[in-house]
Amino acid sequence: MVPGPASAVDEIFKSWVSKGVHVLEEPHDDVFGRTFVITDPKGNLIRVSPVD
Repeated sequence: MVPGPASAVDEIFKSWVSKGVHVLEEPHDDVFGRTFVITDPKGNLIRVSPVD
């Protein structure tokens, strides 16, 4: 979970994509705020979202 505005989630996305992460869901607005989903090297899902 990321503190701060929606742009903080977008900044993390840009940083991680530049490092080559596998993206399953591009950043988008959901009922709980800005979010995206990536996988780690073992295939585990990682959702990044704002602090609730």
